[in-house]
Amino acid sequence: MKARELLIALINASEKAANIARKCRSNQHLFSLLIEEKTGDEKNDRFFHDFKTLADVLIQETIRYDVGSLFPCRKDSIKGEESNKFENVLGDKVIIEIDNNQENTFEMLRKVLDNNDEAAKELTNEIHKVVDTEEKLSISDEVEIDFDIGIWIDPIDGTAEYINGIDELTEFPNIQKTGLQCATVLIGVYDKSTELPIIGVVCSPFATKDDDNYDSKIFYGISLNDIKYSNVQPRVKSRKIAITSSSEVHSRCSSFEISMAAGAGYKALKVIEGDADIYYLSKASTFRWDTCACQAILRALGGDIVEFKNSIIEKQPIPLKYPDNNEDKCNRNGLIAYRDVNDFYKLVGDLSDAIKV
Repeated sequence: MKARELLIALINASEKAANIARKCRSNQHLFSLLIEEKTGDEKNDRFFHDFKTLADVLIQETIRYDVGSLFPCRKDSIKGEESNKFENVLGDKVIIEIDNNQENTFEMLRKVLDNNDEAAKELTNEIHKVVDTEEKLSISDEVEIDFDIGIWIDPIDGTAEYINGIDELTEFPNIQKTGLQCATVLIGVYDKSTELPIIGVVCSPFATKDDDNYDSKIFYGISLNDIKYSNVQPRVKSRKIAITSSSEVHSRCSSFEISMAAGAGYKALKVIEGDADIYYLSKASTFRWDTCACQAILRALGGDIVEFKNSIIEKQPIPLKYPDNNEDKCNRNGLIAYRDVNDFYKLVGDLSDAIKV
């Protein structure tokens, strides 16, 4: 498998995902039919409400189908956050499966959408549309992936932000606290032998707005042996900023100003873009699908995402890993995401005495 071909496939899949997300979000009547609250094992206990939408499930299964069709030997290793079972607010239960038959897709969506033919047709067209971002990659065609890989998909990270869509700014340039910009599509590839991420694609479906129309921004990176490649052009700023959630302890984080924002993928993306220097989370509230893509890009930029707890105890970076098993997918030891390892050591110095690990 050529790394370039896989990366192009993931970039195109992320843009198709963004198209589906925008299509589902643009029609409020349609959108009201598509929200289901997660329960049981699917629920993130940190949040009182934890929703999934048809957009989540459609995106995940569309990416799985598109990428799996191009690389059939890897299809069984493409995993996602969501179950492909969906029940709309009318009580209709449907298994979401995508194949090359548009009529099958249409009939499946008609059932979910209470026989709304027009909406089912629009979504079917988006799912089966050929998307080519025509991204120009300078990575050589000779770079091969000759080992076993796995792929983690988070179809819409920040689902609550996607549903609510209420923008709230922070005092820091280019950082939102809440809103559609905090929703991201995350696709990460990891090496099953080293258990480390090697390719990441992060798509922000609502990055820019012109009148009532949104456009994407796509960020990607490869960290494969000695190859470090990305499309990221980091912004330069004068302030040292740490980004985190409102539940974190930060009173003694003296080396950084603190910004709070929604969405694990969004907060990591702010570090990738250079709008924040570090993202930390002490709690076990993120999962492998939340971090794999962003970690690959940060590793391509010379940074990483590491365990919060053990890295503070050892006072050195201990990378998050992705064992290929069916056990707990949670990042139980929290996380620290950074571009510059010197910022990691500053944070460790600040928090070692302030937080009991």
